[in-house]
Amino acid sequence: MSFKVMAEQCDECLFSKDKIVDNQRRKQIIETCLREDRHFICHKATIAGRQDVCCRAFYEQLGLQINLIRIAQRLHVVEEVTLEQLESI
Repeated sequence: MSFKVMAEQCDECLFSKDKIVDNQRRKQIIETCLREDRHFICHKATIAGRQDVCCRAFYEQLGLQINLIRIAQRLHVVEEVTLEQLESI
């Protein structure tokens, strides 16, 4: 078993200037993730039918605040995946 993280930040990422939500919604999403101790799922992965892939930028910027991410790092089970890999599974 692995903890999947997108290999690269997408162009519409919650953490990019071209994000698909406004700043207020972005703040709500981040606050909810931190309060509930859960990672943000990559929206492009969800489009591909996957609910188990962490957003790259969330992982890099806030990941150390999430218990599951810290555990996955310590166990060396973090797996970087691409959208192409997800679509072929």
